[in-house]
Amino acid sequence: MRRRRRIPEVPALPRSRGTAALAAFLLVVGCSKSPERPSPSTADLTRPAAEWLRHEPVQLLRDYIRIDTSEGHGEEAGARFLRGIFDCEGISSEIVCGSPGRCNLLVRLPGRRREGALLLLNHIDVARAFPDFWKKSAPFEGKIEGGFLYGRGAYDMKSLAIAQALSILNLKRLGIVPESDVLFLAEADEETGQKWGARWLLDRRPEWFQGVAAVFNEGGTNEMVLRDVRFFGVETLQAGYAFAEFEMGREEPLLALAKRWPRLSSEVVEPHPDVVIGFDMLANHLVSPLTDPLRHLDRVARNRQELEILPDRYGAFLEARIVWSPVYPYPYKTGGSFRSYATISTPPGMDPGPFLASVLADASRSGIRMTQSFSSGPATASPYQAASGELVPVVAMLRRETEAFWPGIPFGPIPTLQGYTTSVLFRQKGFAAYGYSPIPMNIHDAARKHGNDERIFLRDYLNGVELYEDILEEFALNGGPELKRVSAVFGAR
Repeated sequence: MRRRRRIPEVPALPRSRGTAALAAFLLVVGCSKSPERPSPSTADLTRPAAEWLRHEPVQLLRDYIRIDTSEGHGEEAGARFLRGIFDCEGISSEIVCGSPGRCNLLVRLPGRRREGALLLLNHIDVARAFPDFWKKSAPFEGKIEGGFLYGRGAYDMKSLAIAQALSILNLKRLGIVPESDVLFLAEADEETGQKWGARWLLDRRPEWFQGVAAVFNEGGTNEMVLRDVRFFGVETLQAGYAFAEFEMGREEPLLALAKRWPRLSSEVVEPHPDVVIGFDMLANHLVSPLTDPLRHLDRVARNRQELEILPDRYGAFLEARIVWSPVYPYPYKTGGSFRSYATISTPPGMDPGPFLASVLADASRSGIRMTQSFSSGPATASPYQAASGELVPVVAMLRRETEAFWPGIPFGPIPTLQGYTTSVLFRQKGFAAYGYSPIPMNIHDAARKHGNDERIFLRDYLNGVELYEDILEEFALNGGPELKRVSAVFGAR
């Protein structure tokens, strides 16, 4: 049975106005508390912004979105905003900057033991926004309209960061001392170079991660059609990922490069067990001709004709795939040159680096300038099932709480493709990392995460915050020793 909790109400605090006022009120806003959760109804669509802002999670998310943490601005202001939330509850934290302005926030809620700790991971930076293409609001305005909160980072991933922070605050407010430590890391530089965030900290502050048995991060896939949630997916593995962007003064060389690399020469691998389970679940929500192939991946892997018609979203977990963007003018307002980029995806265990190197070498021979590139290295998987077939404890915990909140909703592993989260890095370092989002997302909003008019439906967001609080309560009361078992199986320190 789900637990219901209410936090004592305090008087509303003055709202900030303008950038200077926002900076002055960061700590004050972070301390605001409200217990109200409006009951679900069609009134959500017409509820005034002022009414939504009476709720602590909405207030915090709106103010966090108003801080521009896109490339070029750095993460320091965002880290200080988040730190203020924890300061209000007397939870100690530390800001660590690998470079001026490129800052991470480290928080630890001590438990009865350090071993079996849970790390809640999020990133402060957001994808670049192009204000001229936004129609509903400015990217960092934090506009509320029609039940949605608009702004860059509304979904990716400031909403999840606030849900994680409030879940830790909930434990402190209830006086719960967790069985094992709970850590919170808001990292820098996840969207672009992955240079100053978790990678930098793991190399220079490895002692801070001692005792961590599992990491909860972004990456989980859930899908909503209209108001119906179809499934919840936990991400246990990603495809290997490589990326390169190219620039030339003319379009033709870029078009010719893409034409020479329509596909990659790759071995076909046996599908990972989590891929088999996840694709079988997805098949229940897809129409022909995908339903049958996704339920028979072994057959598809032996049939070149069937494999070639399988979309990249699925085929890249059997063989290496490459996708090219259209050629676009750069800079986007004035032109002057042209750019295009390629993304390479490889099955778990297969390194995308050599494929990327071949494309880069061809571009260099053609005089095409490479502006940036990245390779994840081979991707590995976090444990989903034990040898007995039972779910490992941490996944079983996520499933129990998800199904309690959303009865009858299918739950399983959904792999991530054509993207990169630092879960890959943690797995390569020996930590079990899981992508999970408690906030269901309508399919019409999914494309907005890195696009224009990014938004989140506030009813779903508030539900997601409550679900995350339930998950963290269960971990605090029962999870530490169980996660330690996962650590022993996976080989984490």
